[in-house]
Formats: sequence, C-alpha cells, structure tokens
Amino acid sequence: MVVSERLRAFFSDPARQALAWAGLGILGLALAAVGLWMFNQGGSGSPVRSQPISTSTPPPTVSGSQVSGETVVVSPSPTDTPSPTATPTQKPAAQREQSGGANPAPTDPPAPTAATTQAPPPVTAAGAYCSTISATSPPNTVIGLLNAPAGTSVSLAFDGLVGPTARTAAAGGYRVDYSAGGADCANRVGAAISVVVNGRFYNTGQKVGDSPGRPVRFDIPAD
Repeated sequence: MVVSERLRAFFSDPARQALAWAGLGILGLALAAVGLWMFNQGGSGSPVRSQPISTSTPPPTVSGSQVSGETVVVSPSPTDTPSPTATPTQKPAAQREQSGGANPAPTDPPAPTAATTQAPPPVTAAGAYCSTISATSPPNTVIGLLNAPAGTSVSLAFDGLVGPTARTAAAGGYRVDYSAGGADCANRVGAAISVVVNGRFYNTGQKVGDSPGRPVRFDIPAD
C-alpha cells in the first residue's frame, strides 16, 4: 500500500506523467530494435542475406577445340543465302490458245488467187438469176482491186450464168452486190461465183452462202 501511494503521489504531477510516457516510448523502441537484431541474427551468429534470383543464359556454342589456357575461337553462324526465285516463262501464243487463253481477233482470209479463162465456163446454173435484195434482205457483196478506169462494167456469174452488173465508181477498184436465191435460181446456195470483166471470167473460189453477212474480197490481177 505504501508503494502504490508513493507512485500515485509521484505521477500526480502532469510533468512527471509526460516524462513517464516518454520513457515508455523509448523503452518500446529499444525492445523493437533488439527484436529486429535477433531476427537478423537467425540464430547462427551471422546475418542471413537473400540471394538475388537471376536467369542464366546458356553460353554460345563453341566450335573448334580449346587450347589449354588460351583463347577460344567462336565461329559465327553461317548467313542464310536466299534461294533464287524462279522466273516465270511466257507461253507462246499457240500454247496460250490451247490452254484456254484469249484468242486473237479474227482476221479476214487472204484473197484467193484469180483464175483467168478466155472463154466463159460451161453454164450449169439451175435457172435464171433471182434478185431478192430488199429492205429486209440486205445484199451480199464482192469487192476488190481492179486495174481499170472508172465506169468499167463488172458482172458476177453464178455457175457460169451472168447475173448482176455494176460500173466502177472510180479507177482502181470495183464492187458488185448480189443476193442468194432459191433452189431453182442460178444464184442458189452453193453456186460458184465468178467476176466477169471485158468478157473474161475470174473464178473467185467462193460459193453462195460461204460468207453470209461479210463481203467477199477478190482482187483482179492486172493484164
């Protein structure tokens, strides 16, 4: 009782209370420092240090042999050489057409060689020439070069029978229109066509119906 009375009387002063609290704080800090020191000691007498974790990289491959105590020569890896690129070859025109490529635009066939006869060929026509040219039935045409002055008379013959006649509009060329007729006409489909100039018959090598809708090109050779 006497000790407690003395302590109560001692700490009744605010200044002494503040001093006591400060002492308790210092004592707590000291105890904490001692505890931290003991934790670091780990019971072995030397502090335990954490080791850093490092990722090791495997050393490069060494080619060749190492001379004892000397420098090791590392040969670099060979550089990849790109393979040559194949150059595409272009197919000839004939191969492209066979493989389904674009076909060239059709061209007019070459003019046939004119055959000259001094006398008219034998008439084998089925009948007279039949003109069927109209607005709904356009004509066919024989056209070509002719070494003759303007106004020269040019006729067409079918199986040897003379049919339509026209005069040249200018020197150097001619044009004669004709139509296809029925089976009893001279100009039936399949009849041979000739050009008649000054009594000479020139076989065109064409027949009625060979080139429907397209003119027949036939050049008369110079005498």
